[in-house]
Amino acid sequence: MCFAITPEIHLSAITVADSADITEHLQYHEVSRYTLLIPYPYTLEMAHDWIACIADDVQRNGRETIWAIRESAGRMIGAIELQAGSAGKQHVSEIGYWLAKPFWGRGIMTAVVKSVVERGFREFGVRRITAPIFAPNTGSGRVLEKNGFLVEASLMRLAYHRDGQFYDGKLYALVRDE
Repeated sequence: MCFAITPEIHLSAITVADSADITEHLQYHEVSRYTLLIPYPYTLEMAHDWIACIADDVQRNGRETIWAIRESAGRMIGAIELQAGSAGKQHVSEIGYWLAKPFWGRGIMTAVVKSVVERGFREFGVRRITAPIFAPNTGSGRVLEKNGFLVEASLMRLAYHRDGQFYDGKLYALVRDE
């Protein structure tokens, strides 16, 4: 499945052909430093393993929940995920994303998050989308705030451990009342 965000940006499935782009973009420590699940340094083997996990998830869930963010030429420049809810929380999803450093500051992620959130509410039937972030990740916080997310927990002390350091966290959420 492929869907347009802007004339220059679209989302589609992540495939093995994206392995080199993923590996290249995740060589920037600035991209992975405020994430828990993206190792640094990043290898081609890690990209292959991640893509295999994504394929397994699609097979198990019957739908994509992780998409490649692509520029107009089709090259992968990032990824976004809207995780499915767990037992007793099917109405709740968690959003996570990364974008290649050369594409920061262009409003791309703000537009992508807006589209995926709308899709989550409309097609996945979720009522609440959460986004836990590392407190120092002000760029991600701005993306969420521009999309109407509110801070529900402004200080989650020592919430994350990465690269031998502890980081405080914040919890953002967007709720669709009906």
